[in-house]
Amino acid sequence: MERNEKISKLIETAKSLLGTPYKYGAYSNPEITPKEGVDCSSFIQYVFKQSGIELPRSSILQAAFPGEEISDINNAQLGDLIFFESDMGHYNHGLFPGRKIYVGHLGIYLGNDEIIHASNNEKAHAVVIQKISELQNLHPEFYKVTLIKRFM
Repeated sequence: MERNEKISKLIETAKSLLGTPYKYGAYSNPEITPKEGVDCSSFIQYVFKQSGIELPRSSILQAAFPGEEISDINNAQLGDLIFFESDMGHYNHGLFPGRKIYVGHLGIYLGNDEIIHASNNEKAHAVVIQKISELQNLHPEFYKVTLIKRFM
């Protein structure tokens, strides 16, 4: 399967989960549908698994997982993962030698300033499509883009 087909499948799978409730600490099991709830990293793990990419469970380990690091949001492409600081999160400086990376949230880039993600803010407690700028306007102190990774 070529890259465009994989990304189409990834986005189709992600969109099929729109409206799925947010549940912090939820663990997805590839044998079971995650419809009973996902958090941001279990949503990502499940969606990527359906496209043949096995990512770790937690957002910090997903950020550290080998992939192409994208230097700027203007270079982000459909299917890239956008990692944010957010109000909850994790440090593990040993995973990022020479840098301090704080990861509190992530979503899949859809282009045009939009991500699909498992949201837990006052606007939504579910898998939704939102503009990055909207998230940053809601909570400028939390939704700073800290890392962008490409796995396809």
